[in-house]
Amino acid sequence: MKSTDKLNYTFLVIILIVAINYLLLPIFDINIAGFFPRLVHVVTTYILPWIFLYWLIRLVKAIESK
Repeated sequence: MKSTDKLNYTFLVIILIVAINYLLLPIFDINIAGFFPRLVHVVTTYILPWIFLYWLIRLVKAIESK
């Protein structure tokens, strides 16, 4: 499988998961208008710093190995 095919597949799976959640959350009486800002808050507070740290460490290791 080419890397672009894998990327397209991953992108489609993510869109499918988001669409299913968007359609199923009202069934469980969860307000999407309040859920989305909370999700953005959690992602920017807890997930994105770890991703940034991971790539920063890879950059430092790449610079040190040269």
